[in-house]
This record gives sequence, structure tokens and C-alpha cells, in this order.
Amino acid sequence: MSAIATRFLQEVTGWPRRVALTLLFALTGSLVAVVFLLATHAVYEWIFPALARRPDWVFAVGSLAAITISSLLVGLLLGKFMPSAAGSGIPQLKQAYRLDFGRLTWRGAWVKVLGGVISLGGGASLGREGPTVYASGAAASALAGSLGVPQRQRMEAAAIGAAAGLAAAFNTPLAAITFVIEELADDLNSRHLGGAILAAVMGAFCTWAFVGRHPAFIVPPVDAVTWRSYVLTPVAAGLAAWVGILFQRRTLVLRDQVRRTTRLPLWLRPLMGGLAVWSLGLCVYLATRRLGVFSLGYADLAAALDGSLAWQAGLMLLVAKLAATTLIYAWGGCGGIFAPTLFFGAMSGLVVAGASRQLGFHLGSDADLLLALVGMSACFGAVVRAPLTALLIVFEMTHRYEIVPALMIGTVASQACARLFGGNRNFYDAILEQDGVSIQ
Repeated sequence: MSAIATRFLQEVTGWPRRVALTLLFALTGSLVAVVFLLATHAVYEWIFPALARRPDWVFAVGSLAAITISSLLVGLLLGKFMPSAAGSGIPQLKQAYRLDFGRLTWRGAWVKVLGGVISLGGGASLGREGPTVYASGAAASALAGSLGVPQRQRMEAAAIGAAAGLAAAFNTPLAAITFVIEELADDLNSRHLGGAILAAVMGAFCTWAFVGRHPAFIVPPVDAVTWRSYVLTPVAAGLAAWVGILFQRRTLVLRDQVRRTTRLPLWLRPLMGGLAVWSLGLCVYLATRRLGVFSLGYADLAAALDGSLAWQAGLMLLVAKLAATTLIYAWGGCGGIFAPTLFFGAMSGLVVAGASRQLGFHLGSDADLLLALVGMSACFGAVVRAPLTALLIVFEMTHRYEIVPALMIGTVASQACARLFGGNRNFYDAILEQDGVSIQ
């Protein structure tokens, strides 16, 4: 198959060849993302929601077994095949893109996908979007190498795969384009912009074909909003940004301590974080009957958006998931930070709305939803420092145009907080700096 494709591409020249390669790389990245999405969802649903229908002692024992086995498997997989595959993967993608012409391997792609499915399916409090971006970019880059694409052109292949992967993971093609511009290329005039646009379209089409055309979260129209909600928008954004900054700082400190002081072998470290997630997740589950600390937490995030989650439960979930995600990432878990930061932000906005009502504020019935969405964008933006992506990703995940003005206010507040209190590096660059890598 590779020989046939190589022969075909050798016979095609000029812009037809470039378009053909772009579509091929985008399709590869998109399929990796769809497989990752479906596999992670299937494994998680088979374990945790099924256990939640059983008696509490069965849930406690079963969830402990799931997270222990999955953590050990992830540790063994990473330790044997690719220790650098721990964490999100986006720092490593940026490193390859900026310093090594975007050269990545098939091993990086399959280790990241398999490790992510085991880790997230087994309950690790992390996200799948970062690993998806890395695995999709790595698969596209490795395919380019297999097809004999010149070394310097593999940068574009990695960017195309990453854009397609993010578009497919969230069904957010516009945010995928801006993410490549803001985070990967760091250049609004990047020559890879055209390829990223085509790749994002391909990613969206693949998601529509295999998953459906619906947005990531189904939310009602945001109509019943008063001026008081807009007054509270910077407050919700500020709290969400502060939570994101706290997450970044504590994760980096603990990660450094683990790397410097622990004597545990690499393969055993994810288990330490996994046991912390289990302890926190079990406590929250027994108190609220909510599973949000485990894995992505999207069911409880959706509950926060549809009004079925009390703000007190949201506060408990926020504190527990913040601690769980910090610990599992610092101890070398395999997963990203997109989903956790969106979760932190939504719960922060929900808490602001609920607490404000307790203090006597008369808010519209949609204030909880609006402030939760603002919090999602603000927390993500404060950690990743990609304001356009943060705004667009929440808009595309909901398909609600009426929230855009509030998201814009929240974006300004979030970026101001991040610059004032979060230092001059985003989470990914700080991870690379901690690893002794400079991409400036």
C-alpha cells in the first residue's frame, strides 16, 4: 500500500500533490482521533457507570481494581516503550515541531493512543484531547516519512495531523485552526495555515461520519440573562483563571519533587497518582453519587450545563478533581489537561452563580449556564494562553452564538489574570522548561 501511494505521489507534482498529501495526512490524523475517542468512551462506560449501578462496596472494590490495573499497565507500557509519552503529549509535539522539523514516529502514536485508552478508560483524572493532538500529529508525520516526504516538509504534516485530530476530538474545526496558529506555530502568518484549515474540515467530516454532527454539549438557548450576570462574568472568569493558575503551579512543583526525590521506578509511578484519584473519587461518589473525579468527567460537566447539578456538589467536585488531576499528572499519568481545565472552569462558574444567589443577587435562570461556559473558556485560556482557541472551542462545543459577548469579556479577564499572576509561560512551555528544553 505504501509503495503504491509513494509511486502515485511521485507521478503527481505541484499543487495537486500538495492537496493530496494534505488530505492523506488529515485523514490519518482524523481516524486516529476517532478511534481514540470511541475506544476511550467504550472502556470507561464498560467499567465505571456499570459499577455505579451496583452496591457501594462493589463500586469501591471494582473501581480500585480498575484504576490499579490500568495504572500498572500504563506504567509498564511507558517504561518499556516510551517514557516521554507520559502526560499530555503537546509539549513533545511542540518540541518536535520547533526543534526537529516535526519528525515523530509511529511508536509515539500507538503508545500514546494505547496508553491513553487504558489510562482514561481506567479512571485517570485527565483528558484525551492533548494525547489525541500528539498521536494524530505523530501518525501524520510518521506517514510522511514512510512516503519519502522531505524532512523539512514533515513539519507541515505534523501540523496538519494535529489540526485534524483536535477538530475530530471536540468537533471544533475553527478552534483546531487557531490552536495550530497560537500554540504550535506561534505565527499568524504561518505557511501551514492553508493545510490546517483543510485538515480541520477533514477532522470535522470524520467526526460527523463516525460519531455524529451534534456539538460536544447540548445546551438550551441562553436567553434569560440579566445585566447582573454580565457583571459577574469577570468574577467567574477571574476565579476560573485563578484555579487554572493554581493547577499549573501545583502540578509543576509536585512534578519536580517527584522527579527529584522519589526512588520508585518509572513503571510504578502512575499507580501513586491513580490511587490518589481513586481515594478522592470514591469520597466524592459516596457523598454526591457523582463520578466526575474519574476520567474526563464530561457527564457531570454536562449536568452543570443543563442545570441538574447543585453548586455545592460542583464545589466538591472542583476541589477533588483539581487535587486528583494535579497528583495524577505529576506522578506520570498518561493524559492531557484540556478536559480537566474545562471541568475546573465550569464548576468555578457554577459556584460563582450559586454563591451569588445565596448572597442575595437576583440572577436570571440562565446565569448558571452562562457563567459555567465563561469559566470553561477562562480556565482553559489561562492555562494554555491561547485566547482565540479558548473562546472558539467553547462556542463550537455548544453552538450557541448568544454566549459570545460573555466569552469575550471572560477571555479578557482570564488573560489579564494569567499575565498578572501566572508568569510568562503557559503550561506546555513550563513543562518543557522543567525538562530542560527551550523552544524560544
